Amino acid sequence: MTSLLKVSVCAGLASVALLSAVAQPARAASAGTPCWKVLLNDWYDGRIDGSYPRHCYNDALHHLPADVSTYSSAREDIQRALQSAIAKQKKAGHNGGPNTIVPPTGPGKGSGTTTTGPDKGTGSASGPLDSGSPSSLPTPLLVLGGLALLLVAAGGAGLVAKRIQARRQGSVAVPLVRKTAA
Repeated sequence: MTSLLKVSVCAGLASVALLSAVAQPARAASAGTPCWKVLLNDWYDGRIDGSYPRHCYNDALHHLPADVSTYSSAREDIQRALQSAIAKQKKAGHNGGPNTIVPPTGPGKGSGTTTTGPDKGTGSASGPLDSGSPSSLPTPLLVLGGLALLLVAAGGAGLVAKRIQARRQGSVAVPLVRKTAA
């Protein structure tokens, strides 16, 4: 295995390890999060995509921050999502209690709000990435950081390859700037 290949493999493994380490804390932090907070984070893109027990909707309405309640349609959107899901359950003949999980209103329809957002999560091995959550790193930032590391590794590999080639030829590397006679 040549040293150029070793450097490339090491750079690739380092970038994969860095990206997985950055994505892992967001998943661990959401494990102990109350369902009302998860529901509010789900709403922040303008629609509710997940399935939640009925009590989570009521808890989310009770814990709704004052500024969000005043300056957004969060209260109406959460109430509309809950009412729509309950109506669909009753129409299907299902009655449930406060811990019954209420499914979202349908694929691509959200909670009936007029705002739309991108689909959330990627469903990778490290769990879904929720770039819409206010406590997570934006996915484009992670992609650009990985691309920057890859470009730096490629530049370093090119430099190493050039030096190895110069040593094999037994000559000194040619300077990039030529001196002109004055």
